[in-house]
Amino acid sequence: MEEEISLVELVQILFKRWKLLIILPLLAAGIAYLVTTFVITPQYVSNATVIVMPFTEEAEGGGVIRHDVDSTQQVVKSCKELTMSHESMQRIIGELNLPYSAGSLQSNIEIDVSRDVTRISAASSDPERAYMIANHVTGLLMEHATETARLENVELLNPAQVPGSPDSPNLSLNIAVATVLGLMISIALAFLFEHLDNTIKSADDVQKYLGVPVLGVIPEIEEE
Repeated sequence: MEEEISLVELVQILFKRWKLLIILPLLAAGIAYLVTTFVITPQYVSNATVIVMPFTEEAEGGGVIRHDVDSTQQVVKSCKELTMSHESMQRIIGELNLPYSAGSLQSNIEIDVSRDVTRISAASSDPERAYMIANHVTGLLMEHATETARLENVELLNPAQVPGSPDSPNLSLNIAVATVLGLMISIALAFLFEHLDNTIKSADDVQKYLGVPVLGVIPEIEEE
């Protein structure tokens, strides 16, 4: 028959290892602070927003075709593919003299096309560089929309700005996650140490673990 441990005994085990429950989470939080502050390179993100209104075009044989929002969105997505192409990345790298390959630059750029607006984001370890990339990508997207797709109602809603603070890493979040993980590990270690500890520490342990009655107890005498 397996031995059951009461809630009181669980609390007693944790209380007995209270130093471990304090030191390990604090150590994990300190490591997270040092790694986040001195090891991880901060990343800055610059954002811009472009709005493209539904467009019209002349139909064959006369008349005008009015396209809806969904049709306009599909055209903008095509412009996005042109903007994120290898040739466009090489053009931006050449114009800005960036120390990136086309693939690495693509990984630092995001273009989100929704029904209402198109959002452009560019990330870099240098805030000024993030701004320049976002600004160039936005201009290139608008160029493809107006010249290649011949859209007329293309407007820059929010221009890119130089970011004032890094977007990542999140120091508070990293410390909080490390502290929780440290606490979970310390609790697991506390129960592991208790399971491995088979020493007899009291008269109750004799009855509990050996199943024999206690005939007598020698009291501990403190020296004066």
